[in-house]
Amino acid sequence: MGDYFQMIMALVGVLAIVFVLFWLMKKLNKHVMTSDSRNMKILERINLGPDKMLLMVSISGKIMVLGVTSSHTEVICELQQTEEELYPKAENSENPSFGESFKTVLGNMMNKNK
Repeated sequence: MGDYFQMIMALVGVLAIVFVLFWLMKKLNKHVMTSDSRNMKILERINLGPDKMLLMVSISGKIMVLGVTSSHTEVICELQQTEEELYPKAENSENPSFGESFKTVLGNMMNKNK
């Protein structure tokens, strides 16, 4: 019985370490991706494969789609819409918290069941 308890505790310990490392990497990655640029933003990113991606960027309000590889960057097209037209701001411009989103989804599910 004691051996099983030690194995289970070791497994829980390893899982806890993996979870903490995952959480730390997620937090550190968020700070790497942020920039202080007011005139240039990456709006969306789609990975197409190793070292290949499509980026939708806003440069001074003008939106462009870029193809990016490890050795080359090319403008694919320029969109006619501005960033404000493509992503209209809601009255409350802040993103809802996880708790608020969960309450909304849960409330919608409860109303659907009635």
